[in-house]
Amino acid sequence: MGRIRSIERRLSFLLAIIIISLAGVSGRLIFVQAISAEKYDRLAEKQRLRIIELPPKRGAILDRNGNELAVSVMMDTVYATPYLIKNPEGVAKKLAPILKMDEWKILNNLTKQAGFTYLVRKTDSETIRQIKKLIKDEGIKGIDFIKESKRYYPNSSIGSHVLGLLDMDNRGLGGLELYYNDLLYGKPGKIIAERDAHGRPIPRSIQSSYRPVDGANICISIDREIQYKAEVELKTAVNKYKARSGSVIVMNPRNGEIYAMANVPYYNPNKRGTINNNNLRNRAITDLYEPGSTMKAVIACAALEEGLCTPSKSFYLEPTVKIGNKRIKDAHARPAKNFTFSEIVQESSNVGMVKVGLLLGKGIIIKYLERFGFTEKSGVDFPGEALGRYPKAENWSQMSLANIPFGQGINTTQLVMTNAIATIANDGVPVKPHFLIKTTGKRGRVVKSATILHEKRVVSAQTCAEMKHILEKAVLEGTGEQAKVLGYRVGGKTGTAQKVKVNERGYEKDKYIASFIGIAPIQDPQLVISVVIDEPQESIYGGSVAAPVFSKIAEFSLRYLKIPPE
Repeated sequence: MGRIRSIERRLSFLLAIIIISLAGVSGRLIFVQAISAEKYDRLAEKQRLRIIELPPKRGAILDRNGNELAVSVMMDTVYATPYLIKNPEGVAKKLAPILKMDEWKILNNLTKQAGFTYLVRKTDSETIRQIKKLIKDEGIKGIDFIKESKRYYPNSSIGSHVLGLLDMDNRGLGGLELYYNDLLYGKPGKIIAERDAHGRPIPRSIQSSYRPVDGANICISIDREIQYKAEVELKTAVNKYKARSGSVIVMNPRNGEIYAMANVPYYNPNKRGTINNNNLRNRAITDLYEPGSTMKAVIACAALEEGLCTPSKSFYLEPTVKIGNKRIKDAHARPAKNFTFSEIVQESSNVGMVKVGLLLGKGIIIKYLERFGFTEKSGVDFPGEALGRYPKAENWSQMSLANIPFGQGINTTQLVMTNAIATIANDGVPVKPHFLIKTTGKRGRVVKSATILHEKRVVSAQTCAEMKHILEKAVLEGTGEQAKVLGYRVGGKTGTAQKVKVNERGYEKDKYIASFIGIAPIQDPQLVISVVIDEPQESIYGGSVAAPVFSKIAEFSLRYLKIPPE
């Protein structure tokens, strides 16, 4: 009897365990299939579905004549499906010499917990050939290829600072590639498809797909031939004078189109190894400098416009003038003598401009600095433009009133300074500088055209006519004689500015910026060309260092554009 009861107890205990287990399994089934069904559906779908992004073809950048400056070419990319790689260590060892990569980096990619990983992107055809041979010879599974577009710049370094760069995913990093990235990039496509446990596509399993929308082409104002000439002449001058750097701008003062913008040092965007922090900046737009005597043309315009001076007004100029506890002198020693207002600009007299500045006063000078755009950015369609600066009205000293008229104590960009002279060339009406001419879509259809933005007149046409006459004399008889262009009437202003000390007050004794900004032809302005050379050696003057560069670029550009000589 006791034995029967013992068996009954054991059976009851076993039955209880079975019931409890069944209840647990049932509870788990209810939890998985009912309560958490949505979660596990998502996990299964994620494991089963593969989302493949289809990159669009990036639009091209063309110069004003339709020449290609930046295009996209199709290249092969190598990728791996890690869980299909049977011997990752061996495969990594054999791939390393072909890809010229460290073996451990490849192995790290091949052992990732992922269904997709890049091995090398946008590589050359010889590398692809060697990898395909290895796959065939060794029977390797899990390595495949896709096509991707890669940016290519057909003209090497020409216009590199204007064009900019892309990252590996074809998105802009700088220059116009960045500024117009939304237009150029397009819209990616997408394919959502099912794959089996081995990562292979299941036939007729595509759930949805969206075709990529290719980016638009943009046509910009740069002229490839003028850009090339500007770069050649600038590089020659920088090398000749062992300068730190240099920049050139060639601009149409009538519509604001920039025909060339060159910088030295430069880089080749096709070779990333040539790029460094020193050669990457578009200095003409991103760097500030004290313009020196080129500013005299702006202040002279103010004096003419206000009726305080005429070209023939006479000034008695001592060899130096004392302002506070400092003496200001001209670049070259001279005796005391009479100068006309026109001669002060022509001969670039600092002493003369101090007297003109004192005659104008702080209020008038500030008014014309604002009118000529020195209180704001030019608004050019380019990223990273710097904002100039000079003392606020309440902080002006007697020295500010004296040295700003000859270009000290004020910082600006080369583009803003060029645009100020372009305003004079355009009879007192500023025009917003720009690169974009038009955007084109499929079959060359024009999607968008640039609008020429003329601003409010800042000085009269009569004042500008008088100023242009003075600038022409500065080339014929003054400091800009080496800017002459055979067969054409040109005018312009030289600049030789001491460089400000870094992190301390005062100016460097032996470091200068030589510059020249000129108008051609002076009687019917079609071009404004500015040249800035930073820290030239041996010769430091704008008239001898920068003016000859202007002359060569102007002569080529005028003849190339078929502008008839005088």
